[in-house]
Amino acid sequence: MNVALGKLTSGYNPVKSRSNSPDLPKLISSSEEAYVPAKRTEWQRAYRRRVLLTDAGVIVAALVSAQLIRFGTPATDSPETLSALIFFTAFSAALGLVWLLSLGLVQSRDPQLIGNGADEYRRVISATGWLFGGVAVVDLLVQSGIARGYLAIALPIGLVGLLAGRRFWRRRLAGKRSAGNYLSEVIVIGNVTSIKRISGNFDNAADAGYRVIGACIPGYIGAAGATVDANGRTIEILGDETAIDNALRKTSATTVAVAAVEHLGYERMRDLAWKLDKHRIDLVVAPGVADIAGPRLKIRPIDNLPLLHVDRPKYDGATRKSKTIFDFVLASIALLVLSPILVIAAVAIKVGDRGPIFYRQERVGLQGEKFRIWKLRTMVVDADSAIGNARQDADQQTSVFYKSATDSRITKTGRLLRKLSIDELPQLFNVLSGDMSIVGPRPLVPGEGAAVENFVERRSLVKPGVTGLWQVSGRSDVAESERIRLDHYYVDNWSIVQDLVIIWRTAAAVLKSDGAY
Repeated sequence: MNVALGKLTSGYNPVKSRSNSPDLPKLISSSEEAYVPAKRTEWQRAYRRRVLLTDAGVIVAALVSAQLIRFGTPATDSPETLSALIFFTAFSAALGLVWLLSLGLVQSRDPQLIGNGADEYRRVISATGWLFGGVAVVDLLVQSGIARGYLAIALPIGLVGLLAGRRFWRRRLAGKRSAGNYLSEVIVIGNVTSIKRISGNFDNAADAGYRVIGACIPGYIGAAGATVDANGRTIEILGDETAIDNALRKTSATTVAVAAVEHLGYERMRDLAWKLDKHRIDLVVAPGVADIAGPRLKIRPIDNLPLLHVDRPKYDGATRKSKTIFDFVLASIALLVLSPILVIAAVAIKVGDRGPIFYRQERVGLQGEKFRIWKLRTMVVDADSAIGNARQDADQQTSVFYKSATDSRITKTGRLLRKLSIDELPQLFNVLSGDMSIVGPRPLVPGEGAAVENFVERRSLVKPGVTGLWQVSGRSDVAESERIRLDHYYVDNWSIVQDLVIIWRTAAAVLKSDGAY
């Protein structure tokens, strides 16, 4: 039975729970036969086996290649060369076994980790780095003299191969999950807003492998079987927070997501975790913070109370200096490589209408400082004077950001340059002058975004960028609210690794030309 959201929320009456109250109802019956939990599918084990076999194959290939390149193929016609061959082979076999075990010790093939997030890659890199570093130190101490060149060959081959193998299986798994397979079905314990938010997050990140199939709302007094519309999907309400027992029995859920910790309290959260553990049901807790990258989150238990510590964003000091150096080096290289394209584009603009090649406009930079941006001109001369008419024609008079695929001010040459993002290349000069960064929020025109609370202020904490999260997420096709969220996310979670990922994704976005106008 479907009910309107207004009716549903009117039946929502959160209880004021106390963790030490003896009369609170239990979330799950104490009976061991209370329900028959959903049988865990075999896909995780099969996936882990495939990843393990791939890791083993890559390691063997890397070590055999390193041995052949470094030591060659010793002749076996003498005891000395045969003994050396046996020694080298035994050394490679031992190193390969330890390498494979190291990947297991750091849990790089953990079922909750594989196929989702960057932590899988980090663990592979960490295990490999520590192993090879340890072997190199031992070789230096004993002065064997055989391992340094060998390791210098095996390390890059093996690491690239391991990461490529993980990437291959992740893409295969993401494809399966996008088709609705290999999913962890989730029951959410939380209010209507939490249900809609978590379901939307899971649906937007389909490769993570979670799908909400039901919900238990604390204090819910409506009829069982009512539904909530979340992100275009219908999610059944299975009762209040005490109905989780029946919910697990009724569904095939393998995960319970709690977004109402304050309503459950300490004792019932503990009891829930114990019971779910017995029946091999995963428990995840939504902490109530959003758009915070993993490296900023740390669990710090104090007197057995786990606290989620959120590190402050890093905007200055050595972090900013390292970003400045990175920007200068990359912009210099990019200008050298791309200079022929810039020359061809400049000639095309000049031949097109005999107007100026470059377009200069005042933009807002770091700490609100104004600077003049460099761009290849893609519009008619004096296009700024017609911005009001252009907004009116596109029915965007009140939009925070103006972008239109049918803007009549864009020249024929300009449309091609915009489609390929070539018009943005002169901003590399702004990077060299220190006004911009390679990656960051796009620079705003003075006054743009002023009506959005905290938007301009937060963005001014970092330099604007030639590319950014907005560009690799659909560019002009992205909704205004999503662009604002992406800009805030970048400012709050900047890192060199994230910049490298955005640069890599920018190349793909330019080739697709989606949202480029």
